[in-house]
Amino acid sequence: MIAKAKARKPSLKSLQKQVVGTWKLISAEDRASASDPWIPYTFGNPPSGYFVYDATGHASIQIMTTPPQKIATPDSPTPAEALAIFNGYIAYYGTYTVDAKNITVQVEGAWDPSQVGSSQARPYQVKGDKLIIGDQVTYKRTLKRMK
Repeated sequence: MIAKAKARKPSLKSLQKQVVGTWKLISAEDRASASDPWIPYTFGNPPSGYFVYDATGHASIQIMTTPPQKIATPDSPTPAEALAIFNGYIAYYGTYTVDAKNITVQVEGAWDPSQVGSSQARPYQVKGDKLIIGDQVTYKRTLKRMK
């Protein structure tokens, strides 16, 4: 009888190596539940954004809804324009860790001040040069590795 080799669990360092790089957002989809259809173009068509995970454990996430909000008077948005600008942009940075299920960013700075000091854990999957962020049940963000 031949003993089966135990499947090796990837090390945290090897998991981090898989996500290190600059990733361009190519699609963003949401839905209310697993039985609902996907709603594409959450951040516009095409969405605009980059996720950067570097080898030193630092991350920067930027997403802008397209097209960007127009401002009638430059440098002086109306309250409605300012709210649309705020709601149409996601940005945060900090340090990150990777495990088999999540990429977690310890937020040091953010466009939304309520995120500062928080942990933003996101389920992920790497398939070659494609990174999918999200639970893939109610939301998914698909990114392509930039070379």
